[in-house]
Amino acid sequence: MGIQQLQDVTLVRHAYVRTSSQKQGIGGHLLSHLRELAGGPILIGTWAAAVWAIHFYERHGFQMVGPQEKDRLLKRYWTIPERQMDTSVVLADPKWWQLSVEA
Repeated sequence: MGIQQLQDVTLVRHAYVRTSSQKQGIGGHLLSHLRELAGGPILIGTWAAAVWAIHFYERHGFQMVGPQEKDRLLKRYWTIPERQMDTSVVLADPKWWQLSVEA
């Protein structure tokens, strides 16, 4: 896993655990460590079809943002083609949700 500080958020980038090492808590430990490093709100973009990844992040407190917010966030923080935007989702951690409620 890697992170990218970008403007006012941290993006989790390229998060993978070797298939033979999955279901052992490694991904959760890595994500926890990255959350400590980030300090502030975290966003994760992934493919909508990557249901296993979405469920992993949801189990760790992330929630998917709505379609309009997803498009806004993808345009602000990522540089991806329109086609990829259509097939992507964005998940946000509790810190992001708290800040979005306060704004």
